[in-house]
Amino acid sequence: MGTNTNIGQDTAITVYGNPESFKKLITVHGQRCKIKQAIVCPCVGANHGSADYNCEICGGDGYIYTYQRRFLVTDEDSRSAGKIIYPYWIPLLSVVKVENLTSEAQGGIIELEVASFTGSEITLTQPVITYEKKRVTYYFDGWTHIAREKLRVDLPNKIMYADGTIAAANYPSGNPLRSYADIAQVVRIWNDATGKEITSYKVTGNEITTTQAIDADNMYIEYYFSDLTQVILTDVANKQINEIWIHDIESGECKMAFYPFWELSKGDLIVLTAMTLQRNETLPHQKDMDRLHEIEIFSLNDKILDQDGNIYNIDTDYILQGRYIKWIGNKPAVGKIFSVRYGYKPSYIVFEDNPQGNSAENKMYPIIVLSRSWSKTNAKDVAKLLVS
Repeated sequence: MGTNTNIGQDTAITVYGNPESFKKLITVHGQRCKIKQAIVCPCVGANHGSADYNCEICGGDGYIYTYQRRFLVTDEDSRSAGKIIYPYWIPLLSVVKVENLTSEAQGGIIELEVASFTGSEITLTQPVITYEKKRVTYYFDGWTHIAREKLRVDLPNKIMYADGTIAAANYPSGNPLRSYADIAQVVRIWNDATGKEITSYKVTGNEITTTQAIDADNMYIEYYFSDLTQVILTDVANKQINEIWIHDIESGECKMAFYPFWELSKGDLIVLTAMTLQRNETLPHQKDMDRLHEIEIFSLNDKILDQDGNIYNIDTDYILQGRYIKWIGNKPAVGKIFSVRYGYKPSYIVFEDNPQGNSAENKMYPIIVLSRSWSKTNAKDVAKLLVS
């Protein structure tokens, strides 16, 4: 195409956008959250577009949730000294490109040759001038590796907890609600006294359950957890849908802003880990573990009431296990309705609206997502996403 040679007119007064300012806003004012990326379970395709309630892979949800590991950072003005570049986000997974920026009279934009890199440094083949601007594009690892951690064990119920996932306290907050990251991958679980490994287990958040024999004092784990991130929320709508005329609500009812390196799509879940809300729920008793509607349960009330007026007590008749009520003593008859009150971490689903990207000036700005409260999302609504 044609080229405009009147460069002075286009560049005489130029104001450039700064994505770093927007990212700083999220860092300083955002709240902790975790992101679960959705993959449609193969059972949906085999079941004519509907989830199979008895599917052993997804448990009838229709989605399998995973955790993003590779995060792309573009055009970062990284620190440098001699031949070494020091990216800000570490550990590094791979390096895409390193450029040196000067005026055209001084050489312009020069791509620099990378000799090697480690988890925290990029080594160039030639030294660079420290004060000159750099543009570095690379991938960093969003998982944290824990080589050896002693598990906290609930021996009677065969539940083990990886407390290394609990977020550290900082000056703004002491993490009173015990925000924790989810285990993304288990390398191995073993009894340190006998050396025997646990091979049959299930992971939910930072809990591990097993049917194998475990020791209260000698269970250890090597694993990766998916780091928590931050989110800015606006336009939060909390109205309950009770009237017929408001059943047809907008798909997106809450705006969320995330760092630009997150890859988000329909069906993904965002769990706010630094707050709790309360909910009353009634459901029929079906088996030894009854699933609650919310994604991440914080605590159960100390009593449960069934339709016959029977009262059940926590730690005697039932306990909390992930998002399930696990019955360990007396329990309602199968099919009987019972009422439970519990605290939960608010969760949102990226519903029918795709994320809104912003690449003005070919730069990566924070991504905006319109999400819907999981509390207002029923199984039929989720089913629509599976085939859309």
